[in-house]
Amino acid sequence: MAQVAHPPGTLHGENVAEQLAHPPGTLSVVVVSPARPLYEGPARWVTVRAWDGQMGIWPKHADMVAALGVGLLRVGHPDGKVDRWAIWGGFLKVTGPKVTILVDRAVAAGEVDAAAARRELDETKASLRKPESDEQFEHLLDQRRFGEAKVKISG
Repeated sequence: MAQVAHPPGTLHGENVAEQLAHPPGTLSVVVVSPARPLYEGPARWVTVRAWDGQMGIWPKHADMVAALGVGLLRVGHPDGKVDRWAIWGGFLKVTGPKVTILVDRAVAAGEVDAAAARRELDETKASLRKPESDEQFEHLLDQRRFGEAKVKISG
């Protein structure tokens, strides 16, 4: 049986699903907070909590703009290292291989005091039992997500 040649630029190989899920190449990622730049360089992938759910960005992702929510931001480097932040709001923009992430608030994994993060999370959970208003309840839910993200990256 003759081998079928794939047109230039198309997928080729045995496992098409693997190639679609993990395309070759790298992203150029910039992560910035109002306080300081957090990261600039190559990445293999990015995962982040968007306003309406978790999202992952790999090379060849469609161009897009998304509002960010509260949770984890992870940047996977080509060498396998992963940088992690707890974030609260912002925006993400994907244009070709460039990913720009502007976060309203961020804490890097190395900056988190695990015991303090657990105490803050416990206090937030206690406050959630008796919110004084709907607005306070919504804010406490975000505060809980931020606390959970800090606890997760601290350990």
